[in-house]
Amino acid sequence: MMKWMTIATFALFGFLPIFVSAEPFLPNPIPLSSLDLSTATQGFGLPQADKTVDGHTLTLQSRPFASGFGTHAPGLLAINLQQNAQRFQAVVGVDDEVGLGKGHVEFQVWGDGKRLWTSRVLRCGDTPQAVDISLQGVKQLLLRVTTAGAIFDFCHADWADARITMPIGQPHTFRFRADDDTPRIAMTSTSEKPKIHPPYVVGVRPGTPLVWTVPVTGMRPLAFTVRGLPSGVLINALTGTLSGKAPIAGDYPIHIRVTNRAGSDEKNVHLIAGSVLALTPPLGWNSYDVYGDSVTESEVLANAEVMRKNMQPYGWDTIVIDYRWYDPGAYNNDPNGRAGAPLALDGFGRLAPAPNRFPSAADGQGFQALAKRIHGMGLRFGIHIMRGIPRDAVKRNLPIEGSPFHAADAGNTQDTCPWCPDMFGVRGDTAAGRAYYASLFRLYASWGVDFVKMDDTSAPYHTDEINAVRTAIDHCGRSIIYSLSPGETPLTQAAHVAGHANQWRVSGDFWDNWVALDREFTLGTQWKRWTGPGHWPDADMLPVGRLSRGNRSVGAERKSNFTKNEQMTLLSLWALLPSPLMVGAALPEADPWTLALLTNPEVIAVNQDGLGAAGGRVSSQEETEVWVKERVDGSKTVGLFNRGDFAEPVTADFAAFGFSGRCRVRDLWRHETLGVRVKKITLTIPAHGAALLGVQRL
Repeated sequence: MMKWMTIATFALFGFLPIFVSAEPFLPNPIPLSSLDLSTATQGFGLPQADKTVDGHTLTLQSRPFASGFGTHAPGLLAINLQQNAQRFQAVVGVDDEVGLGKGHVEFQVWGDGKRLWTSRVLRCGDTPQAVDISLQGVKQLLLRVTTAGAIFDFCHADWADARITMPIGQPHTFRFRADDDTPRIAMTSTSEKPKIHPPYVVGVRPGTPLVWTVPVTGMRPLAFTVRGLPSGVLINALTGTLSGKAPIAGDYPIHIRVTNRAGSDEKNVHLIAGSVLALTPPLGWNSYDVYGDSVTESEVLANAEVMRKNMQPYGWDTIVIDYRWYDPGAYNNDPNGRAGAPLALDGFGRLAPAPNRFPSAADGQGFQALAKRIHGMGLRFGIHIMRGIPRDAVKRNLPIEGSPFHAADAGNTQDTCPWCPDMFGVRGDTAAGRAYYASLFRLYASWGVDFVKMDDTSAPYHTDEINAVRTAIDHCGRSIIYSLSPGETPLTQAAHVAGHANQWRVSGDFWDNWVALDREFTLGTQWKRWTGPGHWPDADMLPVGRLSRGNRSVGAERKSNFTKNEQMTLLSLWALLPSPLMVGAALPEADPWTLALLTNPEVIAVNQDGLGAAGGRVSSQEETEVWVKERVDGSKTVGLFNRGDFAEPVTADFAAFGFSGRCRVRDLWRHETLGVRVKKITLTIPAHGAALLGVQRL
């Protein structure tokens, strides 16, 4: 057969020649930036086609690139190739926009679950690396960028001049989701016999009202008896709720016994009257993730009832009304409120609950009636407030209760929140500013508030107002836990915040996406030395279950975007840190798996351990880590974590946390004894997953 023909020959037939070569035909490569990059996940900002994450020209070592993909580690772009691609090529590095020496990025190329190529760890200014690899037979391509274990600040990662050679068809991006075979956890206990759960240490200020209910599972009705109660404190023999006023300062050991038809249990609990509250991390429910700025009284009570019935027996005990309860017109608002909105206000410039949303607050009653109902369930009651004084109070120059000052004396009109238009800052270093906060917390104490989350306070950090609030709480006549928001609270203020607040946010608003959860490992490590009884770095709420009910101001209604393995990682990490646990789910709609996740007594016991020790990383291997927390009984809780996108074996070496020889190991999530292990234990951990083990030396 003739292989070549002359042009003249082709001309005779009226068409141009096609030359056939023995070399394979290579089509024009497809620029990566021509694909839909919106499916990528990344640590900061949005995916950019032909631009950096900050929107500039892709530039590596002063060399500009017209084409490519600008992202931020940690991140991932998934591409379906249908086994039709031939090659992937790119030049990778940390973009010049971040500054010389910044960033810490490792680039990876994966095909069908196997790593095909890995760069060295690159910083800004390092020589870029070229990647040129075969994709023959690959169905799914993953382009990953990691921080290689470092903080993800300035990790602006460029896949410059990135292109795919694909002779047939077109590559398509898709939203990658780590494999999520439903993990097996112990479901909620149905044991009829009573069992008392932690905490076994409770703090209260001397001379202030006490509200605390003994956490007990088992068949109802229960009967409680107690020995060692100090004068002024009573126990409800049917509910186990301690009330009354705490005595003078001291440690009061209380022996509690609970019985029912199936048996009995007894524990020693220490009631410590002193200056320190939150001796273990607070556990509760917060309205924000479900209802945004428009929660109503009926919604609060519905969630409180579920907590009373299904969660308080495991230690959950606080109900918190979040953001802008004082706005009568709040419903599906802009997440940051409405400038100039008419807000409910008393005659002394203090915000009041909107009566159309909280009917029991009518006639100036505030939250007193609602708090009383919550307390009647054996729970504590909390509210969210914005830092400062209402702008309307300053404009009207209302008097400050109990003082000769007026609102204009306390307010600083040059100090405003960048995202909420309701308040002016307070001059916390002045007598007028201190008088305003003292008045505010006297009001909250009269309502029966046990927990206050103060927003727009810790990032940026407002030292003078934090000082003023600390003094106000100390003299208000009630034991109020003081929580600061938002994050990230600056580490430079660690000593001050640990001495003035009971908990403070270490992250920005935390939502249900893996990149945010992955970052909490780094933040938890940074704050470890500042963790302890009375002062807890707060990793933020638990966005599990049903969120944004009715498409509120916090996004589309949805079930949590976290996979179930990611939810186990979330609870495991928060238990080990330990962080306050504030669940953001719609509790009346919680399914059995979510309730089991939140009420696993062996996991909650890690968080509520009376020693209050901070957990931390003891070893790591690429994207797997081992964390350990010391327990009051001398045992260790060990967390095995897989921060990668594929299942990996993770080994805990007992010597890494001071144990040797033979140890008994228990799976806390499954409530299963794994037997005696010698020197180490290895488990395969799913992508984004965790195991939580109790390890006791023999």
